[in-house]
Amino acid sequence: NAIGNKVLHDNPQARIKYITAENFINEFVLHIRLDKMDELKLKYRHLDVLLIDDIQSLAKKSTQATQEEFFNTFNVLHDNNKQIVLTSDRNPDQLNEMEERLVTRFKWGLTVNITPPDFETRVAILTNKIMDYDYHFPPETIEYLAGQFDSNVRDLEGALKDISLVANVRQLDT
Repeated sequence: NAIGNKVLHDNPQARIKYITAENFINEFVLHIRLDKMDELKLKYRHLDVLLIDDIQSLAKKSTQATQEEFFNTFNVLHDNNKQIVLTSDRNPDQLNEMEERLVTRFKWGLTVNITPPDFETRVAILTNKIMDYDYHFPPETIEYLAGQFDSNVRDLEGALKDISLVANVRQLDT
């Protein structure tokens, strides 16, 4: 979503769609049932930026027809020099259930491995979030949280919000 926000900041007129692969599959199935595939094509093929999270779900949970539609949408966007950003929990080569031609398309772009932040970075993230939300936590609490949630930033931020909510309900100093 940060990518979409940056694009909108730079170009407020940009047509951006953020969706999970699972929701793309659900939309595809719905449009097939309603016999409105032209509507789906129009929705996705005229975007400036398409952001799809967890693309590996397309391999696991979709039919060949769904992958075919995504393949065609990908090609239209690519041919029109539009931006396509995909996230996955694995490298394109490890998307075994995905059609090979889709995997090939994914390899056309930049593949970046995003690793979980180290302890110091997690402390810095928490410190910045605490300032953003005007919370007040002692350094020991920040370090404790940074030590407990090391898998990803989303979990770290969620824990901070949960603790802040509990503290506010109990009227503790945050």
